[in-house]
Amino acid sequence: MFAQGTKLIVTPPDRNLDADTSPKPTIFLPSIAEIKFHKVGTYLCLLENFFPEVIKIDWQEKDGKRILTSWQGDTMKTNDTYMKFSWLTVTKKSIAKEHKCIVTHASNKGGVNEEILFRSMKKELAAIDPEKIEDDILQLQLGTTSAYYTYLLLFFKTLVYSAIIAFYLFGGPALCGNEKSS
Repeated sequence: MFAQGTKLIVTPPDRNLDADTSPKPTIFLPSIAEIKFHKVGTYLCLLENFFPEVIKIDWQEKDGKRILTSWQGDTMKTNDTYMKFSWLTVTKKSIAKEHKCIVTHASNKGGVNEEILFRSMKKELAAIDPEKIEDDILQLQLGTTSAYYTYLLLFFKTLVYSAIIAFYLFGGPALCGNEKSS
């Protein structure tokens, strides 16, 4: 007899039960642009190649005990394993702290929750120089505008050459021929 919330998982007979099916994490840190322009940072934890699909993901500050509000995508089946992602969005003030993603899964080694540490973005925040960013944006705008006008000039040059060639091929006076002039 099963209690409410119990999930029975039947594995196919050809599945190797000794294989490592614990979640394999890939982490993504907030971008400098997100921090600079939106005043927040999003940490993302992608967990892949795990089985069974039952998994719990929580977020905490490194030395904190409180579970932070986070979001999760749906668990997706990929071949014969599963994947899931979770993300934590923090304010610019909290981004200087270290955070951890805590993964609870039946296949974790030793039955212990896996803690994935996300380093502080303090160094990256210190490297943000507003004047340099403005210069970079101006350089990008200048480069984009220059490329636009260069391609526009080349396009019109091609049109003029095409018109000249078409004129001589299809209706222009013959430059050479066997006609006698009178």
